[in-house]
Amino acid sequence: MRKIILLFIIIIGLISCKKNTVIVDYFAQTEPENTPIVFAEDIISVKGRFEHGISFTPDSRELAFGIFNKEDFSGNIYYSKKSDNKWTTLKKFEPLQNESVYLPYFAPNGNSLLYAQSKPDTNSYFTDIWMLKRINDLWAQPVKIGSPISSLSRESTACMTLNNTIYFSSNRDGNGLADLYCSSLENGAYKNVERIDSICSVRDEESIFIAPDERYIIFSRYATNDNGPDLFISYRDFNGNWNPPTLLDSTINTADWERRPFVSIDNKFLFFTRQFFDNKGLTESDIYWVNTQKVFKPFLFNPITVKPIKLEKETELSIPIEYFSDIDSKDLKINLKQGKFDWIKFDNEKMTLTMQPNKVGEFDLIFTAIDEFSNETENKIKIIVEK
Repeated sequence: MRKIILLFIIIIGLISCKKNTVIVDYFAQTEPENTPIVFAEDIISVKGRFEHGISFTPDSRELAFGIFNKEDFSGNIYYSKKSDNKWTTLKKFEPLQNESVYLPYFAPNGNSLLYAQSKPDTNSYFTDIWMLKRINDLWAQPVKIGSPISSLSRESTACMTLNNTIYFSSNRDGNGLADLYCSSLENGAYKNVERIDSICSVRDEESIFIAPDERYIIFSRYATNDNGPDLFISYRDFNGNWNPPTLLDSTINTADWERRPFVSIDNKFLFFTRQFFDNKGLTESDIYWVNTQKVFKPFLFNPITVKPIKLEKETELSIPIEYFSDIDSKDLKINLKQGKFDWIKFDNEKMTLTMQPNKVGEFDLIFTAIDEFSNETENKIKIIVEK
């Protein structure tokens, strides 16, 4: 895990080194603030057309997105690249222009494109995962990623990590709902698929985005039985476990449908699809984007395990430096909500907790972490005092 994070930092560093000569922009659009706005309105997000699922290469000089035809459920992928500091005219992605394809995703290496493609002789809704590789600046023939990733069911929204693990959604469990899965590359092949049980629920989960270093997942889920999909986030902790998913900020999730997340390689911008419905069905589908100041919040990274302590005995506990972590903030303010416990002192500079309890029992201590954007997260630990 740490090797993957180091590799990710090196990639970001290489991109940053080029900033003196290469202007990084997202289709020449004015960058958004904390409230999502339509991305490239009337150019990419066109009123009356159903766009979804945008992706950029790591150098941000190529983009691809899907267009959905609700009449027959077919799809096309559109593409543009930046050449001589100008974006080329949007057009159907030539290698796939004769196929029914959806949800493009550029892999972190920039030279592979994952996407969903309709199964032959079926309703266009039923799709498999395909990959297109670029060799010597030319796109090779597309290849279907076979079993166990593609199955007789529907697979979609595939994405990839720095070590080539593929994360995707599938309704293969037979209950009609989509769940989230992953498959690692082993000796050049994908041999096993693992359901991400700690994230999957009794509701539909799909539209997955995995951070290249696997530090977080963003996905869509029906938040309630009455509302459509919202975007959730889950962070990975020190032990490789996924934290319980939480809803993204209320400025992002609305009464409409939020799906198809994608985050820029520098973690600065979240792109997603917002879909609008009335009693006749889908009326609009546009791509939105927003900066991530209210997307990423402190999260529990290195959980604390506290052994029972003795009554009246002074006990000092070292709190891990990485107790909390954050994707886009290095300096977190860690505090303890003291409450009524006058026998507890917390030094947030030395990260030490000193306790000399005066009563027996179980006591909940609440730590808080605040990042530079005033996002706050709490974590509760239980202290057991014995005679």
